[in-house]
Amino acid sequence: MLKTSLSTTSQRTRTIVVSTLFPLIRDHYWLKHPNIIEEITFEGRTFLSKYEKIDAFLSDDLIDKHRKHKITIATTLPSSANYFVMDYNGDEKEFFYHKVSKILRSQGLDEFTAYESKTPSHLHLYVYCGDISAVQREELAKIISNKLEEKLQKQWRIFPNPGLPDAYNILNIPYKIFKG
Repeated sequence: MLKTSLSTTSQRTRTIVVSTLFPLIRDHYWLKHPNIIEEITFEGRTFLSKYEKIDAFLSDDLIDKHRKHKITIATTLPSSANYFVMDYNGDEKEFFYHKVSKILRSQGLDEFTAYESKTPSHLHLYVYCGDISAVQREELAKIISNKLEEKLQKQWRIFPNPGLPDAYNILNIPYKIFKG
């Protein structure tokens, strides 16, 4: 299992490393507010957001506050990432993890890590895809999602998602590794 390291020693570092395979952007962050703060029109749809983009370095102190549940911080997933994330929002994370891990391994995807989110029954599954294009990554994520949907009611989203505005292509920083 990969180690989680969300802190770095240099303030000049631009990415958080959830693990060595899953770097996240660190030169800005998204701060969650209790109420909707922005209405976003994107491709004919309206999105309501509680997250404010902060154009400042995501410090270790902020990450600590997030981990202690004092604030909620999200980061942008790089559009060029060599991984995708499945954001599971159902009630049976152990069952979901068991099913999706079988599907991932059947597709030759053996490098993935699940992280617990703020909501106890939810999790974020980071799936390493190797050196492939963004289009190939999206296609691979759709294949996995479709295969999983044959076995489970769909209760997950895939990120990054080109069908969403930037303010929605974010994920809360993980809290800890899920030991499914």
